[in-house]
Amino acid sequence: MDRTPYQLPFGRDRVPAWRCPVCEIGHLTLDQKALLVRETTPSRKDRKHPDWEPDWIRYVFACTFVCSNASCKEPIACSGYGAVDIVEYEDDDHGWIQAGEDRFTPQYFSPSLILMDIPGKCPATARIHFEESFALFFADPGAALNSARAGLEAVLTHLGIKRFIVSKGKRRPLSLHQRILMLPPKFSSLADLLLAAKWLGNAGSHDGTSPTQADVRVMYDLLEHVLSEIYEGKTKKLKAIAKKVIRKKGPVK
Repeated sequence: MDRTPYQLPFGRDRVPAWRCPVCEIGHLTLDQKALLVRETTPSRKDRKHPDWEPDWIRYVFACTFVCSNASCKEPIACSGYGAVDIVEYEDDDHGWIQAGEDRFTPQYFSPSLILMDIPGKCPATARIHFEESFALFFADPGAALNSARAGLEAVLTHLGIKRFIVSKGKRRPLSLHQRILMLPPKFSSLADLLLAAKWLGNAGSHDGTSPTQADVRVMYDLLEHVLSEIYEGKTKKLKAIAKKVIRKKGPVK
């Protein structure tokens, strides 16, 4: 899926193409009457500074979006923080004019937005972790990576890859890395993608550079392809179609 809209803030009159998480058909529209905005205490104090400019303003907000699909109309709660952007535009009578435009950045949605296509055959044990990741994406990228990693573990378990071995009479857990290397031959081509996802998941729980939303989006890209191959076999289907076209040397009826 295209995750570009989920990188963007929204404005009072402009909402990115965020898909409704309930019907997955409509897009979210802002309920203007339900938008509550308050300037933060530090922002109000900053107004006393001699160099104060409008783009120093900082907000917190809460609002409700509504699905544009007439047969859904689901309300979606949202909260986060905001700021003022200074924009310039040309006016025929007054030349170039500066104006402030409110920009709002979400941290929480309820229900959470869907940020990755999950095949219908994906097990519920994995799906629940992926959905937890979606809920954390905007507020805590590290925690979102952790939840996505847990979903990956659940997928491997669903594929029958063992979680433990018995060594010297003791039951010992296998690492995610070891489990990935135990993929059956038909999925072995996915090992590198899963290992990359593992390293990103590790970054969510280890000290060091804090993960970003960009890191989580890469994780979703990797997992989306892996899940598609495992549960939908898209490459296999495309290869079968290609063979038919080659055999017919043209369109297939």
